[in-house]
Amino acid sequence: MQNLVDNKAITKDVYDKLTPTGSSPGIMYGLSKVHKPLVDGFPKLRLILSAINTPTYKLAKFLVNIMEPLTKDIYTVKDTFSFAEEIRTQDSNYWMSSFDVDSLFTNIPLDETIGICCDELFQSKDVVSGLSKDQFRNLLELATKESFFLLNGQYYKQIDGVAMGSPLGLTLANVFLCHHEKHWLDNCPNEFKPLHFKRYVDDVFCLFSDEQHVNNFLEYLNSRHPNMSFTFENEVDNSLPFLDVKVIRSDLHFITSIYHKPTFSGVYTNYRSFIPDLYKRNLVSTLLFRMFTVCSSWELLHREVVNFKSILRKNSYPKHLTEKLIKKFFDNVKRIKTPVATVPKQQFTIVLPYLGKVSQKVKRSLELLTKKYLHSSTITVIFKSPSRLRSVFSFKDKLPAYLMSGVIYQYTCSSCKSTYIGKTSRHTHHRFSEHAGVSPLTGKIVQGQNSTTVRDHMLACETRVCSDNFIVIGRDNNKAHLKIKESLFIKKDNPNLNIQGKSVPLALF
Repeated sequence: MQNLVDNKAITKDVYDKLTPTGSSPGIMYGLSKVHKPLVDGFPKLRLILSAINTPTYKLAKFLVNIMEPLTKDIYTVKDTFSFAEEIRTQDSNYWMSSFDVDSLFTNIPLDETIGICCDELFQSKDVVSGLSKDQFRNLLELATKESFFLLNGQYYKQIDGVAMGSPLGLTLANVFLCHHEKHWLDNCPNEFKPLHFKRYVDDVFCLFSDEQHVNNFLEYLNSRHPNMSFTFENEVDNSLPFLDVKVIRSDLHFITSIYHKPTFSGVYTNYRSFIPDLYKRNLVSTLLFRMFTVCSSWELLHREVVNFKSILRKNSYPKHLTEKLIKKFFDNVKRIKTPVATVPKQQFTIVLPYLGKVSQKVKRSLELLTKKYLHSSTITVIFKSPSRLRSVFSFKDKLPAYLMSGVIYQYTCSSCKSTYIGKTSRHTHHRFSEHAGVSPLTGKIVQGQNSTTVRDHMLACETRVCSDNFIVIGRDNNKAHLKIKESLFIKKDNPNLNIQGKSVPLALF
């Protein structure tokens, strides 16, 4: 957490002045690296920034698409499957070693990385995606250096480094390393230069002609940039894990199998979990595909499948279902499918709460109706569990009520108990201040503000309005949905101050 010192703490008033009304700060929290050694009796933390609905979130997503070509080079690995396929073709006489960048995300120098992005994107072009170099730099600085987050009730302004969870975090980390690793390897002395170098974000897999070259290469890497500190791990008993792949040296070539970390508990979604059966079946199919793709021999695959059966039994999966799903998977593997050219159909996705058997009936009905009446369309129904573990145990700061936006609120007069239900897409603090007739920044009375129902009642009832008179009763970031929810609440509670009745017509009633 020491890296947070590099970020600038600010007050709530400063945050309100610097950010658009209705935008929320990011939430910074840490996930324990349970597989890493303890430091002073505590686990290391992986910093996560929940950046959704922050002022620069959509801008960051827009910039990520522009910079995507800069995040790949000949040394990057796409995923576990491509790494396993490629390493099996390498000479098994070489020595294996892996390197890891310590706290990569929080040590990315923003100014330098922004300069790299601008120079490489506009190397041969004056305009990219309708933006000039200066415009792109300004937007990138806005999306990174003007980010705000909340931690332990304190606001921070990001001034350096990036965090996991931010749309730009992974992109900037990859751009920085892609730029430097090419120069580092081109200038590396041949006497200890790796013969094979592949990187996935902050993890690097290398092959050397001699074990003694590892320490020399480590010293070389750690001397390349003041922000970058590498650690390494050598092969043990002719094997080395990388990206959940166990790479094993054989006489002729490298072979690969599934690697489980020492912290692997074997806990998957329990079969008795209250979720659609489809999700449980797909879990089995997904893990079988991973084994089939990563394991380089039928012997290794068989060993993994036997172990997998044991794990599924501990997760309450019926034996007959497990055997059925495994047989189905391998039958599909053997079956050769000939692609058939068809006219692409329009796809629709519907997200519904999972309510057990009734949800399955609704899904079948929707699929049958789509097939019957919408011949050129297909529908995918996704079920969302109404309760999750995170709803019981909070592991990050809750957004303060005064910073919530996209809410339906209820006002209750402290004198006559009259009620009013309203909505706002802005911060609740701003809207409640308007009702009270005061400035949201200073709390002083403001003259000439537009009249509101709540303020008119306050004057008629000769009572004061304060934040305690309001409660948030619903939320939605979609403005149309917000209006519908407000109308439903008004229909349900029939507040006596809501003269207009509803926001939108409800033909249902």
